[in-house]
Amino acid sequence: MSGTVKFNLLSVEGLVVGKTVRVDEAFASRHGLAVPAPFSFLVPTEDDVVVLMDQAPGRGSAFVKLNFITKDRKLIENIQFVPMTLKLATTQERLNAVGRLLAGTAFQRAVANHAKPTRDLVRAVRIGDYNGVEVIGSYEDAVEGKMYLRIVGILNPNSRDGIVAIANVVASRLDLPAPNDFPRTRGGVLLKNFRFLDE
Repeated sequence: MSGTVKFNLLSVEGLVVGKTVRVDEAFASRHGLAVPAPFSFLVPTEDDVVVLMDQAPGRGSAFVKLNFITKDRKLIENIQFVPMTLKLATTQERLNAVGRLLAGTAFQRAVANHAKPTRDLVRAVRIGDYNGVEVIGSYEDAVEGKMYLRIVGILNPNSRDGIVAIANVVASRLDLPAPNDFPRTRGGVLLKNFRFLDE
């Protein structure tokens, strides 16, 4: 008998059980790359979800990519972190620059080779203690079907070097009724526990 299991959104309140991952000087040394803005995050763990972490998956691209999958190896959602560099300016000028970057180049790269790309909104957000901008949209994947997309640029208050997080959610495996529900995805809970380490 075949079927699809739908996973629930997570609670954003209270204790989150998980594992802390540090992308820092030691990480950079192990993987032979530069990490200009060291950071950490908490990966939420659950009994019925497997987390596959790919550290430094490709030179010049992501620092780390996490896939949250079912026990029978079907993708639920993923998130990856890539570097971002901005000119130092006022917070509002930096937010405007990030918004243009994410809504333009970053969104186009994220939906390249996919059908029916839709950009639903671009807005300022808070990611933990940090200012940022998010772009939310969707596209059709040839294998997984409808995918929800969230691209978040996180400003580092002490540096021109920040982080972009790119999250994809398989619509058939995770109910995501509205854009404001993204913080309750596994990637959203992970971002709630994001910290720059150079503070």
